[in-house]
Amino acid sequence: MMMVFLAWLGLLFFFLITSPFNSSSALPSSHFPSHLPLCHPHESSALLHFKNSLSITNDTSYFSSCSYWYGINNPNSTVYWNMSRDCCTWSGVTCDEVSGHVVRLDLGCSGLHGIIHSNNSLFLLTHLQSLVLFSNQLYVSEISPHFGRFSSMIHLDLSDSGFTGQLPLEFSYLSSLVTLDLQWNFELRLETSSLKRIVANLTSLKELRLSHVKMSFASPNSFMNLSTSLTSLDLRESGLTGEFPENIFHLPRLQKLDLSYNRNLSGSFPQYNWSSQLRNLNLSGTGFLIDLPYLTQTLKSLNTLFLRSCNFRGSYPALLGNLTQITSLDLSYNNFSGQIPWSFLNLEKLIHLGLAGNNFIEPALAQEEGEGQTSKQKKTKSRGKSGIGDGGKVPFVIKLAWI
Repeated sequence: MMMVFLAWLGLLFFFLITSPFNSSSALPSSHFPSHLPLCHPHESSALLHFKNSLSITNDTSYFSSCSYWYGINNPNSTVYWNMSRDCCTWSGVTCDEVSGHVVRLDLGCSGLHGIIHSNNSLFLLTHLQSLVLFSNQLYVSEISPHFGRFSSMIHLDLSDSGFTGQLPLEFSYLSSLVTLDLQWNFELRLETSSLKRIVANLTSLKELRLSHVKMSFASPNSFMNLSTSLTSLDLRESGLTGEFPENIFHLPRLQKLDLSYNRNLSGSFPQYNWSSQLRNLNLSGTGFLIDLPYLTQTLKSLNTLFLRSCNFRGSYPALLGNLTQITSLDLSYNNFSGQIPWSFLNLEKLIHLGLAGNNFIEPALAQEEGEGQTSKQKKTKSRGKSGIGDGGKVPFVIKLAWI
């Protein structure tokens, strides 16, 4: 009898341990969390030293500005960084799921205030792949040569943070960079020697933003060897002087090019075998001689074209060409006169038209709510001193919103 009982008990035990109702695979995965590696102690220490080297601004207008310009209402903050929690859980810190190394630090608009010196512990985080410090108050911080230690860096954003001085040659060590954003650092300088080396070595670069960086002593030819992977180049108001290299227009993946307000920068467009993916082109306030019909005929993907205060080949209105693919067009301050040739524009697509500072006479505005429009089209205007109703001229900007 005892043998039968033991046999029965053994079968029951086998059933229980093999039953799907008792299997770990039948339970929600949250019951069995995968434990990520803990943050490395030396990186926790480096982050805390970085935190303590800077203060946090109490200026409410600063955070309001971040909200207005960047849409950031709850920025990451170093305030609650402390050793009671693993650093991989700290605000703005991301660790690699396998190695536990800190690979991303996102502190844009975080109110950091102070100077990042060359001996800052930030440079001990050598596994960083992404560093975002835009719009902080790091005034008088010179960009340290130690940024060259970040050999794995893919994304670097130091924009609008008050960095100063000469961009060091060591930036050329960041050969893995895909995006580099240094714009709006008004006292940051780039000269020919460092710029050439940086451009030549950053062979994976897709986005380069250097607007409002001082480049008056840098030759435009320094950009000749830019990566063929480049999709976006922003050099707005950077003091460039001379002839812009024509080969930039041949970059096969370039979609956005902004050279605006470099008053002493000139250049010409390729006349042969020019096939381009350019979608956004801004040459306002430059010395380029613009052949508008050629541009719009050649650049089949172009939808945004800003040509304020430019020099044009040909006379108005013949210079306009066919603009039917354009969605945003700015021809302000070009001293054009006569009537606006609406037939050159595709009002179904147009969302922005800038015509300030010209001498156009007011056209027959029946088209606003009549010919060429449907009941679903609504046109709104921002009016200035030369707007409709003020001397009969057309508005500064016509904005078309299709609802």
